[in-house]
Amino acid sequence: MTLSNRRCAHSTRAQTSLPALGIALVLLTVVTGLGVAMADTAIAGADRAPDERRVAAAIADRLVAAGGPLAARSNVLNKSRVDDFDQSALEGSAPPAGEYAVSVAVADEEIARSGTVHGGTRISRLVVVKSQEQRTLTPDLATTDAVTLPRRSAQATVTIDPPAGTTVWTVRANDRVVLHNRSGLDGSYEVPLVPYETTELRFQRAGQLEPGNVTVSYDAPRSTKETLVVTVDA
Repeated sequence: MTLSNRRCAHSTRAQTSLPALGIALVLLTVVTGLGVAMADTAIAGADRAPDERRVAAAIADRLVAAGGPLAARSNVLNKSRVDDFDQSALEGSAPPAGEYAVSVAVADEEIARSGTVHGGTRISRLVVVKSQEQRTLTPDLATTDAVTLPRRSAQATVTIDPPAGTTVWTVRANDRVVLHNRSGLDGSYEVPLVPYETTELRFQRAGQLEPGNVTVSYDAPRSTKETLVVTVDA
C-alpha cells in the first residue's frame, strides 16, 4: 500500500470514530446526570426521613398519652373521642400537623388528616379502644327476686313500676343497700355499681312482680385491641 493510500485509510477510520465518540460522550453525560439526580434524591430523602419519623412519633405519643385528646388512660382510647376526632382536633392537639401533611388512622380507618399524604413515614402504636353499649334487662321477678349484672358496669338505672297491691321497699346490690323506702319505691333510680365484680340486684318486696314491672339499664363496656397509625409526609 502506498503512503497516499495509508493516509486515506487512516483519515477514513478517524472520521468513522467521531460519531461513536460523540454517542459515548452523550451517554456518559446522561448517566452522570442520572447518577447525580439519584444521589440528590437519596440525600434529600435521607434528610427528610428522620424529621418525618420524629414528628410522627411525637404525634403518636401525644394521641395515646393519658392526657391526650383520644385516650381515657395511657394507650386506651375512648371510642366516642375517636369518632369525634377531625382535622381541627388534630391540628389543635398536635401543632406540627399544621406544618406537615399528617394522617391518623385507627383500625385501618383514617380518622383525621391535615394536608395531602402521598407516602411519608409511618409510626404505629398498639392501643385498646373502649366503647360503651347500653343494655336493658327486663327480669322475670315472678319466680325470683334477683337479677345479675355483668362486671365492668359502674352504674345502672333501675325503673320500678309495681302493680297495685305490690310494694318494693329495698334494693340491694350484693350485700349493699342501694335503694330503700319503707313506703315503697316507684320510679327510676340511679344505682352505683362496683365495676370489678358481678352484681346481683335483689328486690325486697311484698306482693307479686310481673315481667315489665322492673327494668334495669346499664352501660356495658366493650374493648378491642387495635393499631393507631400516624403517617407524616414532609
